[in-house]
Amino acid sequence: MRNTPRFMDALCLALGLLAGSASAQDQAGFVTGSLGDTPLELTVSPDFSDATIVGTYVDTSLLATQVDGAEGPITLILTFNGDLSDLAEVTVEITFAREMGRNWLGDKSGLSLKLDKFDAADGVIAVAGTVTGEVTGGPDQETLPVTVSFNARMKETD
Repeated sequence: MRNTPRFMDALCLALGLLAGSASAQDQAGFVTGSLGDTPLELTVSPDFSDATIVGTYVDTSLLATQVDGAEGPITLILTFNGDLSDLAEVTVEITFAREMGRNWLGDKSGLSLKLDKFDAADGVIAVAGTVTGEVTGGPDQETLPVTVSFNARMKETD
């Protein structure tokens, strides 16, 4: 049951609402861009974003939300992992909470990630970059172009 679309919709909505309630001082950065013709301006949640580094291997997960706006609550999850010089996996998931089932998902086969910054110091990871490509989803399982630029700080986990 944990991997069903309804469960994932509910989980993303709950995480988005929790992350969206963070005060300005708790913001860990921003994500801007677009999904098709829909502009995206989301706030990165420090409580639900982190990275693990082992040598040059990284495993990173960034969660960002937009609570207000015409589209209602939106949650974006960006994950990437692999050797920093050649990241093996990149995924983007975008969920519109107002319309259950309006989820979009893309992976390395349709996405390109360009890292502009990845710095680790004192248990904090500073990361910035851009993801471009295509994601598939929505009620009609259509494909849309996506561009997201991110600049975030997150905690390093063991």
